[in-house]
Amino acid sequence: MPKGNPNPSPTTRFSADNPGRAKQKGARDRFSAAFLTDLADTWQQLGKQALIACAIFDTPTFCKLGVGLMPKQLEIEDNRPEADLSDEELEMLYQDALSRLRAAKADDESSTPIAPGSQRVN
Repeated sequence: MPKGNPNPSPTTRFSADNPGRAKQKGARDRFSAAFLTDLADTWQQLGKQALIACAIFDTPTFCKLGVGLMPKQLEIEDNRPEADLSDEELEMLYQDALSRLRAAKADDESSTPIAPGSQRVN
C-alpha cells in the first residue's frame, strides 16, 4: 500500500473534484460569532434565572462555567519595599516594630486611669 499524499500537485490538491478534508476559511469564526449571538439572546431572555437553574440542577457545569471565566495563569509581582531585604534586615525591622508596640502599650496602660471598684480586663 503506497504511503504519502495520493495527489501531491498543489494545483489540483483541493480542487472541486478533490475537496479534501480542509476546513472552510472562517468556519470557526462564523460558528463562534453565531454561538455568542445565541448565548447573548438567551441571556437577554433568561438572565439570572438561567444561572440559578444551572447552579441548582447542574452544579458541576455551573462550577466549570465559573472556573472557565477565571484567568488560566496569574502573575504576582512583589513590589513591596521589604521584598528586597535580607532575613537579618527583616528581623531587625520586626524587632523595632515590636518594641515600639510594646512601648506604646506600656504608655497606654500607665496613662489610663482605672476607676475605683472597676477591674481591667485584658
